[in-house]
Amino acid sequence: MLKNYLKIIFRNLRNNKIYSLINIFGLSLGIAASMLIVVFVADELSYDKFHPQIENLYRIDFTGKLNGNEFDMALTGAPIGPAMAEEVPEVESTLRVGLWETVPIQYEDLTFTESNVLVAEKNFFDFFGFELLQGDPATVLDGPNKLVITEENARKYFGEEDPIGKVLLRGSEKTASEVTGVISNPPSNSHLTYDMIVSGDSWEYLKNENWSSNNLYTYFRTFPEVDMSNVQGSLDGFIEKYFGPEIEQYLGFSMDELRAQGNNVGYGFMPVKDIHLHSELAEEPTTPGNIQYLYIFGAISIFIILIACINFMNLATAKSANRAKEVGVRKTIGASRFPLIGQFLTESMIYSFLSGFVALVLILIALQPFNALSGKDLSWTVFLNPVLLLGFFAFLSFVGLLAGSYPAFYLTSFSPSEVLKGKVRKGTRRSGFRNGLVVFQFFVSISLIISSLVVYKQLIYMQEVNLGFDKENVINLLHTRSLGNNAEAFKQELLANTGFIAASYANNLPPKIDWNSVYRAIDTEQDYLFTMNWVDHDHLDAMGYEMLEGRFFSKDFPSDSTALIINESAFKQIGWTGLDGSQKISGYFNGEEIEERTVIGVIKDFNYDNLKLKIEPLIMGIEPDYFYEMAIRLNPGDVTDRVKIIENLWAKYADGAAFEYSFVDSNFDSLYRSEKNMGNIILVFTVLAISIACLGLFGLAAFTTEQRAKEISIRKALGASMPNLITLLSKDFTILVLVAFIFAGPLAYYVMDTFWLQNFAFKTSIGWMLVLGSGLMAIFIAWLTVSYQSFKTAASNPVDYLKNE
Repeated sequence: MLKNYLKIIFRNLRNNKIYSLINIFGLSLGIAASMLIVVFVADELSYDKFHPQIENLYRIDFTGKLNGNEFDMALTGAPIGPAMAEEVPEVESTLRVGLWETVPIQYEDLTFTESNVLVAEKNFFDFFGFELLQGDPATVLDGPNKLVITEENARKYFGEEDPIGKVLLRGSEKTASEVTGVISNPPSNSHLTYDMIVSGDSWEYLKNENWSSNNLYTYFRTFPEVDMSNVQGSLDGFIEKYFGPEIEQYLGFSMDELRAQGNNVGYGFMPVKDIHLHSELAEEPTTPGNIQYLYIFGAISIFIILIACINFMNLATAKSANRAKEVGVRKTIGASRFPLIGQFLTESMIYSFLSGFVALVLILIALQPFNALSGKDLSWTVFLNPVLLLGFFAFLSFVGLLAGSYPAFYLTSFSPSEVLKGKVRKGTRRSGFRNGLVVFQFFVSISLIISSLVVYKQLIYMQEVNLGFDKENVINLLHTRSLGNNAEAFKQELLANTGFIAASYANNLPPKIDWNSVYRAIDTEQDYLFTMNWVDHDHLDAMGYEMLEGRFFSKDFPSDSTALIINESAFKQIGWTGLDGSQKISGYFNGEEIEERTVIGVIKDFNYDNLKLKIEPLIMGIEPDYFYEMAIRLNPGDVTDRVKIIENLWAKYADGAAFEYSFVDSNFDSLYRSEKNMGNIILVFTVLAISIACLGLFGLAAFTTEQRAKEISIRKALGASMPNLITLLSKDFTILVLVAFIFAGPLAYYVMDTFWLQNFAFKTSIGWMLVLGSGLMAIFIAWLTVSYQSFKTAASNPVDYLKNE
């Protein structure tokens, strides 16, 4: 019986080449696209799962509200780790990890900047599952100035030499650090990445007893099956026992007074396995993913495979009239319905597995472009995973059954008499169910078109929005502490060149200004969470900020060394109505003593962080000890030439330190990499979804024009014009797409406006023209798809179809 089934199947494949090709290629595209998304989602879900005892690993976070400003950060203070280990019985061990960004490293004549240097306590390798290739995991980080480097860095610095025992010079101070171990390159599915790991004893901050200074990540591991509510209770107790008294000592008011003002602070925790997809905290060591994107991509995957399956069902039911006589004859001679159902399902399974083979080839071809598109590093070896292989074959079987279910049960439901009387052919001329499936296909396609256009419109908006300053032609020069006493000479010689407009030292430049602390306006009883930025006198000219009131720092006023500039958000939040030169702000500016500093100017708000966030209150002061970077504004012209000038001056004054720079506009663009990746993925799969839907539409158009060929011939013989005939043949499909647009347009508008754009404090508007344009685009694409068959039939000679009548 199986042999007979196969003969029939391959005979139908040979006799219906166009429909077979459309089915196989459409299913192949759908399966390949869906499998790529499945692998992408599986990779996102795998983050940090390789660590031992992952179910018991957590990280502490610090959250609160201060004068209406909410903060949620992944960083905590140094004392909480030891307190957890000593006072919380549910905790087995703790680990503190710091992150140093862009650290200069030197070995003999080689100088590099490492962008991810971790500072970790000695139990790092006991706590996490990262693979140590060389060295003793118990001792590699035990003691000051010990260094573990990646295998990639080992080759970069030492070639084929054994790196163990070698000495690298670390940081602007060129601290000698001994290489004690080599670690494997960081897994791509880890929320912690590293180029090097420095021993915790190398960082004095780990000995800091200040609970309110948050500069590191604190992890803890619990004993199995503990009550985590008890752990939370202990964290709440730390606020009352340690944090509250410290606040009262430094700021002069108690936690009760803080809460009476409507403020609060607290500790929480998050499972390590949830950090990548569920964290919305500030100061994450790497940019986290977004669980919403996985839901979106999962839905796209399902929709694409459904569109591919719908194509098969539509074409199979459309061709049912041609196979109805086969079914009728076989039933007449005694065939029962169930073997016939088995034949059609087997045929569908053959299609599915042929499509699966083609899909694997397409996946291998598309994997590297998909990696570039999504920012992943997926390998074809992932498909050798037995679980994934089993799932793939189960998936193909499911697709085969789904795609073949309707035609199998539909075709075999006819009675032989209905077939021989031609009722089946009449039923296939117009099928409400088939039309509904076409509407669903284009409903999905139009929704994806609208979604991808909204994503790209928002990305363009973020690139073009007025940030409050001119971000173009500004270089962000790093590691300026390496200049030492030569800093002013470097700056002056740089500005002597006509290629540069202005230069200014600062501790950070937008969009990386993130130093937060608590301050108080001295004429109020209210405390504020302000962002602090240290700059020099030339910062206004270098960055292009705009003064609203008062003046900027000037070398003509020596007292400006202890003055402040605030932005308009801080000005409004404090409640000042004007600037009279007497307003002061108090807090810890530099050292362990509270200072009062006079506010001399108000600067117009500018975006110094992610455009997803609203502009928060900001204050600026002058403190050369914190000048880690430089802003250099260029005259328009040859950027390469100007960078070369900076590099030559750096080599002259920086004593061999690594030369590292970026452009401020590029730094802003890099903030939205995940949105760009999302937009690229949606765009590509939108094109795929439309292409698959159009394949099915092309097949249906071919069938419809074939069925109506004699009608068209009669109309043409009676004088119907070519445009009238093309319109007649295309009208039904255009109506179906229009119906799909009526449903998809408002729904996609609502979803993107209500759920996605709300993630951005600064966002574009969708506009009904975008929605209408998407619908017109879909109608145009559908019309182009069916126009070939319509034109072909309308242009044919009527005699060819009427001569046998």
